[in-house]
Amino acid sequence: MTLLAKRSIVKEDKSNIITLGAIAKEQKKKDPEVINATIGMLYDEDEKLFAYKSVDKALNILTTDEKYAYGSTPGSKDFHEAVKQWVFRQYYNDFKDISAVMATPGGTGALSNTFANYLDEGDKALLPNYMWGNYKQVLYENHQDFMTYKLFNDNGGFNLDDLKKCMLELKESQGRILVVINDPCHNPTGYSMTEAEWIAVINMINEISADGTPVILLHDMAYIDYSKAGFDFTRKNISLYKKLNDNAMVIMAFSGSKTLALYGVRLGAQVAVSNNKQNIEDFNKANKFSSRSKWSNSTNLGMNLVTKVFTNKELKESFEKELEDSRNTLIKRANAFLEESKKCGLKTLPFDCGFFVTIPCDNPEAAYDYLVKKKIHIIPMGKVLRVTISAIPLKDCIRLPKLIKEAIDATK
Repeated sequence: MTLLAKRSIVKEDKSNIITLGAIAKEQKKKDPEVINATIGMLYDEDEKLFAYKSVDKALNILTTDEKYAYGSTPGSKDFHEAVKQWVFRQYYNDFKDISAVMATPGGTGALSNTFANYLDEGDKALLPNYMWGNYKQVLYENHQDFMTYKLFNDNGGFNLDDLKKCMLELKESQGRILVVINDPCHNPTGYSMTEAEWIAVINMINEISADGTPVILLHDMAYIDYSKAGFDFTRKNISLYKKLNDNAMVIMAFSGSKTLALYGVRLGAQVAVSNNKQNIEDFNKANKFSSRSKWSNSTNLGMNLVTKVFTNKELKESFEKELEDSRNTLIKRANAFLEESKKCGLKTLPFDCGFFVTIPCDNPEAAYDYLVKKKIHIIPMGKVLRVTISAIPLKDCIRLPKLIKEAIDATK
């Protein structure tokens, strides 16, 4: 007999990323030769967890109150403005009056609030078929379900046709649509959408919502600041949100944890955009309620760190330079991994930039076991293997493809 409620009996964290990451971390402690390419954090070439000097400098100038006092549930006005200025950048003036910010514990908190407040119980969210698995757990926790659209078409581009087909199906079945797009540097594939693909998505949303059907685009932008295309390109895509009609809105899941490498601080935000003033008012009211009920308030230290780095001219300039260096490091690692993959015939899913490269694999669990024996730890998920290039030095990015190809061939 269990004392759990009926819905909780089946609860089990089936995401193996944290579990396998912990195993890899322990093995690495015992043996420095172990390659740990599991957890989505940025490490330097000396295999030490990366920290931005500008962020550390900001931490050292925070007052005691700024570090340890309670923050407000939605976050301070200064925090809201800092996030808006960072997310919208050169388009800030276009969006400052049609947007709102809600502080959350990491990007996950932003996802949780958005699912909770824009889907009814039993409703389905529309997710990409290659995805971060925690989307599904958050939906289950909110008494909700999901369906998937195919991320890639036959040419390796974003599958606009399947996205539209699935959106129309949800329109017919539940009368509202919440679609998740993780871009750029998609987790786990590393794919980034083109400007033309983003324009097509915005046009599609306007077409489907023209009759009054609510359409919410949940833009998971956790890795946006690691796009090799840079700030101008990614913000130009965001500027397209200005064209959405009054029946649609975008809620961006911003991760300060990822952008500033503050993984354990757990600070993120929902950033909502709508041309309909009522949508923004409803966003503030409902998500403040949800935040208060679930986590009361987000970390004040994290909010003040973000505010300092994004608004202090000297710190911001220094941080942007460090961020550029980080992007270049990731680009070098990715180029090396892909070049070696091509040489040895290792196939990868379409990749542009980011923390991860993903490899199709018919028997990922067996390939994982084979690689562990070779002191290599990556993540098996579905019918793929995910390699975290952000966590390993360049030399390992060069070594790994041949070893992974060997593992896949040996476990077919």
